[in-house]
Amino acid sequence: MKKFIYLLIFFFGFCSCSYKPLYKKNAFFSKYAINVTIKSHGKYENNANLMNSILNQKLRHKSSAPSNLKLIVSIDRSISDLGMNKDLFTFGKMLVYNISFAFYDKKGLLTSGKLTGKTTYNIGKNAYANIVSKEDASKKLISSLSQNLANIIMAMDFKRIISP
Repeated sequence: MKKFIYLLIFFFGFCSCSYKPLYKKNAFFSKYAINVTIKSHGKYENNANLMNSILNQKLRHKSSAPSNLKLIVSIDRSISDLGMNKDLFTFGKMLVYNISFAFYDKKGLLTSGKLTGKTTYNIGKNAYANIVSKEDASKKLISSLSQNLANIIMAMDFKRIISP
């Protein structure tokens, strides 16, 4: 009887774990390289380079084989005024990035979509501080949007079979 109880404890202890991961690693995207192309409608600091490096880091692996998978990303930035702050020496600005993307394989378009991100920063009398705050807000927003885009592509369930 004790052997039976020990067997039940052993069985339920190792086999009845309720933890299951929500996301599985997609082996398909680790096999094949995704070619990333970034297009920007203006000269925006080094946002295209930052987005390209983050997407390549997330979507390409060292052991991935060349393929016809393409991710084309378009970046559009707009800046608008928010008004004067309470201290009467600084102005608020809102920075909006609209990102359109299209993901292609050998047969054609798999998916496309848009992402939008907004952030704010302050403009004062110091020109250097203004440039730094604008670049910092822009860098943080582009990094967040590119990580979200990589997660969307990796987790997407396509309606047809992908042919690399």
